[in-house]
Amino acid sequence: MEFWILGPIEVTEGGRSLAIGGPKPRAALAALLLEANRIVSVEGLVDAIWGEQPPPSARNALQTYVSRLRRVLGTDTLCRHPAGYRLVADPDVIDAYRFERLLAEGRAALAAGNPSAGHRAVEEALALWLGPALLDVTDVPFAQAEIARLGELRLVAAETRVEAMLALGDVTGGVAAARALVADHPLRERGVAHLMLALYRDGRQSEALATYHEARRLLVDEFGLDPGDDLAALAQAILRQDPELLTTPTAPSAVSPTGPGTMPSPTGPTTAPPSTGPTTAPSPTGPVTPTPARSRLVLPLDRFVGRDRELDEVRRLLGTHRLVTLTGPGGSGKTRLAREVCRRLPQPVQVVELAGLHDAGLLEATIAQAFGLAVLSGLDAVAATVGDAEVLLLLDNCEHLTGALADVVLRLLTDLPGLRVLATSQRPLGVGGERRFPVPPLPVDTTAVELFLDRAGAVAPDWTCDPEEHEDVARICVRLDGLPLAVELAAAQMAVLSPAQILDRLGRSLAITSTRPDLPDRHRSLDRTIDNSYRLLDDAQRDLFARLSVFADTFDLDAAEVVAGAGADVLAPLTGLVTGSLVASTPAGAARRYRLLEILREYADRLLDPADRDRLRHRHLDWALGLARAADQGLRGPDALRWYRTLGAEQANTRAALAFALAADQPLAGMRLATDLSWYWYHRGHLREGVRWLRETIDAAAGAPPVDRARALTALASLLYLAGQLEESGAANRAALDLALTTDDPAPVARAYVYQAYYLAMRGRIAEAAVAGENGVRHARRSGVDWLLSEALSTNGYLARARGDLETAAATLDEAIRVGTRIGYRWSVSSSHWFRAKVAADAGAADDAYRAALTATRGLDDLEDVTGWLAALHLLAGTLGMTGRAADGAVLLGAVAGIGGRAGYSPELMDPYDSPREVAAVASALSPTAYARARAVGETMDRAAVRAFVDRLADPPPPPG
Repeated sequence: MEFWILGPIEVTEGGRSLAIGGPKPRAALAALLLEANRIVSVEGLVDAIWGEQPPPSARNALQTYVSRLRRVLGTDTLCRHPAGYRLVADPDVIDAYRFERLLAEGRAALAAGNPSAGHRAVEEALALWLGPALLDVTDVPFAQAEIARLGELRLVAAETRVEAMLALGDVTGGVAAARALVADHPLRERGVAHLMLALYRDGRQSEALATYHEARRLLVDEFGLDPGDDLAALAQAILRQDPELLTTPTAPSAVSPTGPGTMPSPTGPTTAPPSTGPTTAPSPTGPVTPTPARSRLVLPLDRFVGRDRELDEVRRLLGTHRLVTLTGPGGSGKTRLAREVCRRLPQPVQVVELAGLHDAGLLEATIAQAFGLAVLSGLDAVAATVGDAEVLLLLDNCEHLTGALADVVLRLLTDLPGLRVLATSQRPLGVGGERRFPVPPLPVDTTAVELFLDRAGAVAPDWTCDPEEHEDVARICVRLDGLPLAVELAAAQMAVLSPAQILDRLGRSLAITSTRPDLPDRHRSLDRTIDNSYRLLDDAQRDLFARLSVFADTFDLDAAEVVAGAGADVLAPLTGLVTGSLVASTPAGAARRYRLLEILREYADRLLDPADRDRLRHRHLDWALGLARAADQGLRGPDALRWYRTLGAEQANTRAALAFALAADQPLAGMRLATDLSWYWYHRGHLREGVRWLRETIDAAAGAPPVDRARALTALASLLYLAGQLEESGAANRAALDLALTTDDPAPVARAYVYQAYYLAMRGRIAEAAVAGENGVRHARRSGVDWLLSEALSTNGYLARARGDLETAAATLDEAIRVGTRIGYRWSVSSSHWFRAKVAADAGAADDAYRAALTATRGLDDLEDVTGWLAALHLLAGTLGMTGRAADGAVLLGAVAGIGGRAGYSPELMDPYDSPREVAAVASALSPTAYARARAVGETMDRAAVRAFVDRLADPPPPPG
């Protein structure tokens, strides 16, 4: 377990962030960490959290906070003591203690003449900082002194780092590091001295002196003071080009951690002194250079892969909009895309990298530096420099500064008519006229695979991807949602693992890391990348982000409120998550849907404690049950198409709910959910899936109430019938009927009788089938459920036709159509037209059969039905053969075989009585070659092509004569 206070307060275990609660628990933890391994009294903790005037309930609230922390940290780590509490931890697992140790080691190594060891130590120390110390409790009085102390030590570490760089002869790096220090702390003389010395050693004497004069001006303006003697002496030494500035003393002199003290002469190789004589330093307030220098656009050395559409779209947007912001989660490739766009543009580009800038007060100066202006210049100087010139400004990694950037960017765009701004940020800047471009993940089956192969080739040059491994690579990219950083991190594992091994590890965890030294720290692991995004959230957004992990795929606002919000309004925090790119928003008809990338969903899930996770999954199951119950009715009404699409969008969630019901010993809930989903599975052709879920839940819910088991067994029988497994269907339905007859509910009895009638008719037992069908109608009328009556009447019409009573069949089917039409039950109406076509064909009325089959086909197609539509299409093919258009019929038979084969459904197995006649009506009118050729055309068609083909069919030709 590790503790982090150099930035947001956090506790991690095995790289996973633990849930430690909101502001008050964090304040308690911070107080305990600052006194680690020492007892902190209850009164001390109360004062730390609430100050001098705690509420009456403070002690009770503290006990709650500490109890929660003890559950997370363990009672051995956070110990209760009669005098208070003690947090027991090795100092090295607390980042602040580790930082101080490393800083001391670094300074000691530098003083001992070992700058290499000193540099390593202070670099490691500075890498521990993830933001201002104790970021979550900056407003708590007890933390102020420690924040100031640690902040001062951070500056000392940064200054020591510059000293080590200069001692190692890294003059260029020393200049950059010292300049950053002076930009943040322009009145700190020690940093100014470092920058002056670094510039002088880099052959930039005039800039070194200009740095001194700028510091002197600021000191005079702010405090009426002149620089200290040491800084003034250094300036004089630079003016006279003192050789001592370029020599190495035998022992570096000590430097005070809080002031310039005696400047050491860094060791190591040096650059030659400037060849020119002493010059007068330029005044920092002198005239501004009229033309800004073009920034160096730093591009990675590896190949830019894909993104042609995105490149074109961003360039197009920049042509018509002055502010374009590329948004997306961390690791989505915003920076790489933006820099590639800039590389391909003709106008000058100024680049401002903001990832390392955390002080919004330095924004103007940082932007001014990008235009080649002096440190601490402002936007007025930028405007004077740029004027009306056509310039592109790239603001990279803006998400943590969006509030301050909005004002700055607005001023720039107002003052500079030729300026365009391209920004990369996880959230938009919020400036009027801003055009947001969400950077999408890479297509997982093409570009993501190409990226993986390219990056894998860099670490495994002898590896050749064979077809089997190519499949594994594609699955890796799917698992990683096509997120570029994730794909690159996974590809880096090819140095030691095969694609199959990587895929196996990803199946257990997405915790992949990289050791590449050129990557920024935030991009060396997925967790670190997401950590940076997570820290930008407020408490409400963090809570919702964790709770949304319960959804398996997309979800809508209502579901988010019911499941993650426990009925509360979640629009505000959800909006923050969407604008912060942690939740994706996807258009879906009239209402939007939302989704967490799998990588983000797994991270969010780890934020939940087991009790919260279990509670959320039960709530998710309850929501799925309500949804399926409403859909079971809605699919049989005028709004059926919306319900089909809703359940289609929720498939991943309903599957997750079914799996949880079985795993959580909730078999009755699982069986009810599967039963209510069965009608969707029936019409969408998900037969194998539906049969599997129903069998598993029925077996698990052996003690369920008879009415529930009867409904589930009837649902199972219907899917088995559709799959052509007639014997198994009959057995399941007989068991359903026996159970239904023991209840007082006529509806399950009616359904069971309807399916028994089908089964008996398929077995040639027509008289028994007729009795079952009449019982079905009788119980359907008793139930008062019109959709059930429409189905029962439709079945009875089919049975009358099977008995040869075509007149009764037609009348009964017409009544079924009337009932179904009255309630908007389009599936039953279309099915009755399907039976009507069979009756007409039996009567020799081929044209009427064709028209009825066409009506059924189009009605079921409008519903986006799969199984019924294929059955109607098969019958339509037969009627085409009967009306002299056998070639068209053969095309449709081929389409039924092709689409049905992919869906796992065959009308010929489901309807062995009529299907042979329909095939014969087509095949008998064509030669074997012509039949095969036309059928082959149909086998290549998708649904859209079949729909267009059916729409082109003409009415049947008039009879001859």
